[in-house]
Amino acid sequence: MTDPQPILPKLDAEQLVEFQKKWNQHPGMRHMGAELDLSTRGLVRAVVDPIQPEQRGGLDTEAVNGAVIAGLFDLVIGLSGYLQTVGRRAGVAQLSIQFLRPVLGERFEVIGRPVRAGKTLVFATAELVDERGTPCARCDGIVAVAGGDVGAGPAF
Repeated sequence: MTDPQPILPKLDAEQLVEFQKKWNQHPGMRHMGAELDLSTRGLVRAVVDPIQPEQRGGLDTEAVNGAVIAGLFDLVIGLSGYLQTVGRRAGVAQLSIQFLRPVLGERFEVIGRPVRAGKTLVFATAELVDERGTPCARCDGIVAVAGGDVGAGPAF
């Protein structure tokens, strides 16, 4: 059986670069210590490099805290869905996170992609890998899409 074709974002390459740039300038992204990378078409990647001291402390260890991980899954799942619905309101409606092992080291990334897109729901999946590429957590999510447009053109 062959892999299905990836679900590609509704923005062209130039628009994706601008979208990425605007998101990376957002104060919330800097606060999370993450950088958005949309260079692989069909994937949303958030990279944390280096992991900050305030992001650690999971179970009173040097592991990344679960709340940090959940926040980055929310970001990646949400953007995976939003990029299918550009110009319409969309937001994360559900996340199901599986924590597999502690996130240690100095960097990690969360990589997400849409799995199925309908008119009112986008299903997406994401994986967190540590600096060695070892999967540490997985997430499946649902992005709800509202009926109304948010205005003319892509709403960043």
